[in-house]
Amino acid sequence: MKTVVIALGGNAILKAGQRGTILQQTASLKKTVKAISKMIQQGWRVIITHGNGPQVGNILIQQERGKRLVPMMPLDVCGAQSQGQIGYLIDRELENQLRRDGINKKVVPIVSEVLVDVKDKGFKNPTKPIGPYYSKKLLKYKMVKQKGKGWRRVVASPKPKKIMEINEIRDLIGKGRIVIACGGGGIPVIQKGKNMIGVEAVIDKDATAQLLAKQVKANLLLILTDIDYVYLNYLEKNQKKLKKVSVKDLRQYIKADQFPDGSMLPKIEACMDFVGKGRKAIIASLDNASKAINERSGTIIYR
Repeated sequence: MKTVVIALGGNAILKAGQRGTILQQTASLKKTVKAISKMIQQGWRVIITHGNGPQVGNILIQQERGKRLVPMMPLDVCGAQSQGQIGYLIDRELENQLRRDGINKKVVPIVSEVLVDVKDKGFKNPTKPIGPYYSKKLLKYKMVKQKGKGWRRVVASPKPKKIMEINEIRDLIGKGRIVIACGGGGIPVIQKGKNMIGVEAVIDKDATAQLLAKQVKANLLLILTDIDYVYLNYLEKNQKKLKKVSVKDLRQYIKADQFPDGSMLPKIEACMDFVGKGRKAIIASLDNASKAINERSGTIIYR
């Protein structure tokens, strides 16, 4: 049986310009769960992970605005909250779709911890955009401007080293479950003696997705985001879509600064790390998930 790890972008679930109501996020998921159901019918074994950039940023805003009434929670706890929130929405919508399609399969969301290195350079140089887009830079945050969208707050983003629940994930997959795991890149933890301690960071979900895909021996890493293809010269008059591209060519495009940090670059790097013998990666839009799984849409990345 073929295995696919589907990485849903937080920005694809909560689109730029939206307030982020549950109705808006649920509407974005409806097409996706239809596509996932079709994949299952085609014989794919499915594992789902997801981003949380917009959602965890909104949770932080709620924390900051309400700190006079209730204590603020650290970023790892906010990440856990977003994992439960988004995982529940995907679980609910997907199980509803499976019932409509007559598929008797159980979806299991797992709140997942991911080990990071306390000395990771990501702690010193925050690059992970979270929360809403702003029309101007706010002085109280470290921010980055994303082309065509606006300014966003950035936080520390260390690289994932180990998925703490990987054995449980494998066990559930082996029992035929559809697993939702490592949401938002996983809750970042460090080891201190025999204890695991949460740290203030948001791991890039694409980096964790490729690690997860390797460890479950997936055949395909499918990254679904808010644009239909990877582009060169994105949003310029001479922009060019990439339908199929090699790792070798991508290295040259990275040297030419074609892919922005904290946005398309982590997706590209995750795919480059994953692809190899018997392993492909595709970056496509949420709306074109069904076409992408059959290689009729999106950017196919190969070794």
